[in-house]
Amino acid sequence: MLRERLAERARAGAPIRVGVVGAGRFGTMVLCQLASLPGMHPAAVADVDLARGQRALREAGVSPDDIVETDRPSRMVIALGRGSTVLTQDAGALVQSDVDVVVEATGVPEAAVTSALGAIAHGKHVVMVTVEADVLVGAVLRKRAEQAGVVYTAAYGDQPALVEELYDWATSVGFQVVAAGKGTKYHPSYRKGTPQDVWERYGLTPEEARDLNPQMYNSFTDGTKSAIEMAAVANMTGLRPDVRGMHIPPAGVEMLPEVFKPVEEGGILTRTGVVDVASSIDREGRPVPHDLRWGVFVVITSACPYTRRCLREYGLPVDSTGRYAAFYRPYHLVGLELPLSIARAVLDRQPTGAPLLVPQATVVCAAKRSLRAGDVLDGEGGTTVYGVLDEASAAKRERLLPIALSRGARLLRAVPEDGLVRLDDVALPGRGALHALWEEQMALVPDA
Repeated sequence: MLRERLAERARAGAPIRVGVVGAGRFGTMVLCQLASLPGMHPAAVADVDLARGQRALREAGVSPDDIVETDRPSRMVIALGRGSTVLTQDAGALVQSDVDVVVEATGVPEAAVTSALGAIAHGKHVVMVTVEADVLVGAVLRKRAEQAGVVYTAAYGDQPALVEELYDWATSVGFQVVAAGKGTKYHPSYRKGTPQDVWERYGLTPEEARDLNPQMYNSFTDGTKSAIEMAAVANMTGLRPDVRGMHIPPAGVEMLPEVFKPVEEGGILTRTGVVDVASSIDREGRPVPHDLRWGVFVVITSACPYTRRCLREYGLPVDSTGRYAAFYRPYHLVGLELPLSIARAVLDRQPTGAPLLVPQATVVCAAKRSLRAGDVLDGEGGTTVYGVLDEASAAKRERLLPIALSRGARLLRAVPEDGLVRLDDVALPGRGALHALWEEQMALVPDA
């Protein structure tokens, strides 16, 4: 059992040494768990803002006397040897240091790819929190990691890995997965939301949101983050979006199997084996009873009538036909659960979810308003575009612009409101490592 092996490492004075890149909300949650977990040690933290890194370590209860601020690899070796925690602005130095695993939690795709490639090159396992990077180039990163003999994994506790876990459970015990997904607070009008008006939609007061990134949280409400997370699930499982952009219907837990079933049986799906999202509010903006805003689900069925009857008898939500049932987890704890990914990677050399080597889905850009030639896109959660889940083969065929490449792209021609942005519509700001890996990943996508 993991807990016993971690306890043994603690007794032996050989905890798993973890490097965390990015000390924002997610990184802080991870550090809080690591600092109190026998068998693991928050060995190094990298953030461009040292004050933010200090604040994260303070929240985790790390003594200031145990923190060594340095960008010098030689000092890092000495500090880590003494069991201290290194704080640095240089993520490149962290990935080369004497850590066992790197948690990439910046939320910035370009930075995430640079850190992941560096970690893999130096023989470190990678826990990829920046789902945007995983959706864009995860198959390539997994391939590089396997070639280097290290693990590339999704972050347990974030919803994609938890959905994948439910999918793996369901298929491994013999159920057919009709749909898999997550809950969120979503209304079609939120598509056009901006960072300036996000907090009322999200449900936080300005005081509660004081230290949070409004553009990131706007991506949670405008549908972009849901699209990204469901693309990650599709890429891990082989499930597909039913329609471009998903349905995102309102549905509480009892209604999941009624809604996410085939059209011919009274549901909304044109096919089975799909990813989608359930909203916690209805189209009038009212709360849905027993919503799954923070949770994940699978809708399952079986060819065996006796098995289907058992699902009802054991208390699962079942649809009116008795053919479909929902199995769900009501919460996800984000970074607080991530140590499981670390333990699985280091102790078992297994991921808690990883993309298939043939990408299934991606997230493309649609205009939030009429855009003119010369406008510069501001990426995920911004004021110009929102993300739309699509099949990777369709996006490749139509040359659609991925949301993760959109920040800083300048429009060469006008795009109407809700129109999809194509690669030929924009001049991209540069062709760095992220763009190069994306081209490599696109070569893995079958032509439609």
